[in-house]
Amino acid sequence: MPKIILNDNVIEIPLDKIGIDMGQTLSKIAYFDNNELNLSCFPTRTSLSEIRTLLNIKKDQLKIFNFTGGRSFQLYTEYSKDCISNLINEFEANVKGIEFLYTLEKKKDLSRSLIVTIGTGTSIVLKNDSIKHLGGSALGGGFFMGLIKTIFNLDNFQQAMILAKKGNRYNVDLKVSDIYHSDDKRVDLLFREFTAASLGKINENYDLKSLNQKDFITSIICLIGENLGTIANNMADNYDVTDIVFCGGFLKENKILKKILSLLCKVNKKNGIFLKNSEFCAAIGALDI
Repeated sequence: MPKIILNDNVIEIPLDKIGIDMGQTLSKIAYFDNNELNLSCFPTRTSLSEIRTLLNIKKDQLKIFNFTGGRSFQLYTEYSKDCISNLINEFEANVKGIEFLYTLEKKKDLSRSLIVTIGTGTSIVLKNDSIKHLGGSALGGGFFMGLIKTIFNLDNFQQAMILAKKGNRYNVDLKVSDIYHSDDKRVDLLFREFTAASLGKINENYDLKSLNQKDFITSIICLIGENLGTIANNMADNYDVTDIVFCGGFLKENKILKKILSLLCKVNKKNGIFLKNSEFCAAIGALDI
């Protein structure tokens, strides 16, 4: 069995296994082939046909199917009839995958940290000697996509990200500096830059016909980021944690969200960590690396 050496630790590569993470919106798969880690992502609604196609191609190699994620039970039940299949706890798979990706990228082991997974919704896990699920939020990609579909009939995530990059949130968001007079010394310069109210400029005097789609979408991403970042930093304070690892599908191609989360961590003297391919962490962890 081929091996990878990470930070003086020898990790055996399971060539006969596939890790399958099935979330509410997206499904991810991970497996090794020719000493390379193969990663794929597709909508959960098409996951059955995608996995079957892969099985047919790799039927002589893949023997063990490790499933994780909230939508995996049905497919696990089906595959367990003919294949060796395992159903793995989602939080454990997330942490195991993040540990692997962190060691691969940083060349050292992941220390005590919070792992914040932002997918359809958001979960927060304390990674220590053991794993503890602390809670989460209903805010995430599901809320974002549901809102822009309702308002703009927009259901393409990549298109939404392109629009968001061109938006200016402060055409619709109210900053503290919009409320306090510039000569008012009660509020310092940093606090003036904080958001007083998301969409706060859309009031009774606002002409909705002038609403810019790009500005609105940018505002919603920032609203989600500020709320999740605040929750994560507060939990980090409560558990005396410095490192916060952000991962999950809603971060993919989402530079605005990453910037907001990074800024909040910096203000709160925390280390905001973003790893390459982190949206695949649960699928990688399900490989039992």
